[in-house]
Amino acid sequence: MTMFNVIKAQIYQLSRSISTYIILIVSAAILVLFFAAEGFGSEQLNGSCFAVNSAELYSECLPMFAMLYTAIICAGDMKDKTMNYEMLSGTKRIYVYCGRIIVSLLVNTLLTVILFAVPTLIISAIYGWGYAVPVSDVILRWVSALLPMMRLTMFYAMVSFIFKSPILVCTLGYVLTFLEMILSLFIQEMLSAKIIPMYCLSFYNMTKLLCPENYGYGFAEEKDIVVVKDLLRTSTALHGMAAGMLGIVIFGVLGYLAFRKKDMG
Repeated sequence: MTMFNVIKAQIYQLSRSISTYIILIVSAAILVLFFAAEGFGSEQLNGSCFAVNSAELYSECLPMFAMLYTAIICAGDMKDKTMNYEMLSGTKRIYVYCGRIIVSLLVNTLLTVILFAVPTLIISAIYGWGYAVPVSDVILRWVSALLPMMRLTMFYAMVSFIFKSPILVCTLGYVLTFLEMILSLFIQEMLSAKIIPMYCLSFYNMTKLLCPENYGYGFAEEKDIVVVKDLLRTSTALHGMAAGMLGIVIFGVLGYLAFRKKDMG
């Protein structure tokens, strides 16, 4: 059994799992509630305003969705012994590991792109883009946030291969992510250093890339509008992506070392 077969089997298994669709429905429900809270249908709503206002929601919710999918993909098959059967059938351990890592990265990246793009495109098609922020800045923020999202996926995968239980992984992952959120808020409020924490904290990295911090007022179409003043700098985006790649490598290696030494019995 090759790694490609492992990947195909995982994709098929996800497509047949009710958990896959529950997570999608929950994520869609959260977006609908956010639309309602933002005043869906009001004259203030447009694509650029939605992209700006939803950034914090994404930085908080996307790690949770990634954690759930990764726990299902990586820890679920350890609990029901599917990985044992794969290795007993002659599949190399590295293929079993990498196959699930690749599927986790693909699923979480695809989910992130869909949740970023689809609601914003729908809002923009109905209400126009607006003037809150340029399209180029939003795209740069989205693209640069993908690598930190992959870094989080690799972290949750590492935890999955260590603890083997989806419930334990989700519990521990939630606690660690919550603690990191608190630490990130402390850093933003108390410390002036902005780059070094991006390499240490995944949540801080995503928040720094996705969420504007400085707003001001402008005038367009004979009315006052809120505009973003601190457009994302290319250097900050590059630091964020570099931090994401560094985390991917570190957590990927640590996860495989844990999996290689794990007793699958």
